[in-house]
This record gives sequence, structure tokens and C-alpha cells, in this order.
Amino acid sequence: MMMFCFIFFMSFTVNAAEPDSTIRRKPKLDLESLSPDSFSAESDFVNMSSGWFPRIGAFRAIDFVGASSSFWNDGIFLLQPNISGTIFNVPNLTFSGSTSYSIDDRIPLLPFSMEESDEDVREQDFSTTSLRVRHSIPELGIILRIGLGITYVNRMLFAVDKTKIFLNMQGALDEFQELHAISIDETELISHISFEVPIYGASMDLFGQNSYSYYSLLTGINSMYVLDSEFLHQSYIVKGQHAIRYPSGSNILTLQKRSYMNDIQRLRLGIEAGLGWQFGFEPFHIGAEGFMIYPLNSLLKNHQLQTMILSIRTYIGISF
Repeated sequence: MMMFCFIFFMSFTVNAAEPDSTIRRKPKLDLESLSPDSFSAESDFVNMSSGWFPRIGAFRAIDFVGASSSFWNDGIFLLQPNISGTIFNVPNLTFSGSTSYSIDDRIPLLPFSMEESDEDVREQDFSTTSLRVRHSIPELGIILRIGLGITYVNRMLFAVDKTKIFLNMQGALDEFQELHAISIDETELISHISFEVPIYGASMDLFGQNSYSYYSLLTGINSMYVLDSEFLHQSYIVKGQHAIRYPSGSNILTLQKRSYMNDIQRLRLGIEAGLGWQFGFEPFHIGAEGFMIYPLNSLLKNHQLQTMILSIRTYIGISF
């Protein structure tokens, strides 16, 4: 009996001292998987995402948007290098979207004088104002944008006539140059649908309060409907104005001025693309976007005439 108790006691002691045969693995931290350019955290009260292609929370905002000429050539670029003057009833000239003469060469002068007058000078110009709704779709990682506004644009084309000469006060023939300027001034109703894709930045949703700051790519399609259009053709004496003038005594002569509604394509389409920076701290939203509108059809019904718009827009909005 003593022997049996000794064997039982030794068996219990060995089993108690025997280590657990189950292999326990300590969690291993993979430092290489951590990227300094991206970070995300989620909990019951905070969601945060930063780095490339951040996840933007759900929001809806209405924006007041404005854009104006801010680039070389006032942001309006003619896609055709040369336009025949035939379409403007000036068959002996060829027009282009730019000229070597500056706006100072087109300043109106007082009759038979070299002093400048107060008359306005026609300039190429672009401006637009609109209201826009932005609606984020977190599941797709994009923001849908729908807008409607008014655009004012004055497109200009130029041609130089060097075929004329005149007899100066010294009795010698002198060179006479005229700059012909075509102005197509329009008021357009513009609508667009586009998408905004955040590419780099940060977003945080804290207790349902959404805030973000990121750079984004923009793409979409615009439709423009012309409400009003005016055509103006003027010539300017740019060489010889010190010695010769038009019959009125001015250095400027208006050759054509009329409504242009019968000649233009009133409904137009264009592809929009751009790059922007957006910031939001609900309920407020602000941003700036550089964008391009590439035309899909011509300005005119029977002739090919297309202009590309390049500009910067800014906006301020509020959530709803």
C-alpha cells in the first residue's frame, strides 16, 4: 500500500510539472507592411483615412462657384490655326486666335490726335458663375457633382492687312497696316455633370462630423446653350496712325456689328477635366480647381470653329 501511494504521488508531481504541449505563438509585427504615406483608424466614434486615395465620408453640399480669365490669352484657345475670312464676309484675310499686336495698339485715340480717349476696348474674356451640388459616394470613393450657371465669353480673332500704302506729308509712299479684330460675344447657359476622385489627402469622421483636405482629379461633360450672341468686326490703324486716320478722325473703324444668332450652333457639348484642392469642415466647404473644357462640336453651323477654355474656379459651399 505504501508503494502504491508513492507511485501515485510521483505520477501527479511529474504531470503537474510537465509543460503544456500546446505551442503558443506570439503575435508578430510586420514592420514592412506599415506605410508612412497611408493610415486608417476605425472605432465607434472616429473614422480616419489619410494618404493616397483617402476614403471620404458621406456628405452633401451646395456650392457657389465662380471662374474668370486668369491665363495667358485669357484662357481661350482657338483649336484651328487659321480661319478663312470668308465666313466673316472678309474673303481677302485669314484670321487666327492671337496677334503680335498688344491691346495698347487698339486703344481708341481722340479724332486727329494721339491722345487716348475714354472709349472701351474690346478684349477677349471669360467668366462664369454657377450653383453646384456635390454628393459623396463613399462606397465608390468618388464625389458626384451637378451644376447649372451662366457663362459670359468674348472670343476674338485677328488678321493683319499689309496690302495698303499711303502718301505721307513728305510726298513719299509709306506703309499702312490695319489690324482686323473679330469679336463674338456670347451669353451661355451652362450645365454639367462630373465626378471628383480624391487622390491624396486626409479625411476624418468624428462623432458624425465630417472633415477633409485632399487633392482630386475631375472629369465630366458640359452642355452649353447660347442665350445671346453679338458679332463685331473692327479695324485698327496700327502703323501710320500718326499721319493718317479714318474719315471720322479716329484710328478705329467699325465694319460690321449684328446679332449672330442665325450663324452659331446654339447647343454645344464639351469634355471637362482638371485638378483641384478641396477642404471641408462641416458644414463649410471651400476649394479651388484648375480645369479645361474641350469642345466636341463647332461654334458655327456651317464652318469649323472651336475654342478650348482653360481657367481656374473657386467655390464656397455649405452642407445640407
